[in-house]
Amino acid sequence: MSIESDTRDRVIRMEADLLNLRNDFDEANQKITAMHELLQQAKGVRWLIIIMATIGGFIASKVGSLLPWLVKP
Repeated sequence: MSIESDTRDRVIRMEADLLNLRNDFDEANQKITAMHELLQQAKGVRWLIIIMATIGGFIASKVGSLLPWLVKP
């Protein structure tokens, strides 16, 4: 095998590896974009859950403080 054909084979293998790497990168980029879009959609729900937990905690604390007066032994 001559040096030129060996170099040509190496370049062909490297081009194929680069193409596979580029395809893998594109797939990873699509998955990351999908996860980012999902998290952006869930941002409003996250605030709703925080607000509901805050209101629930406030009501529970008020009921706990009024419970001794409401239930008389």
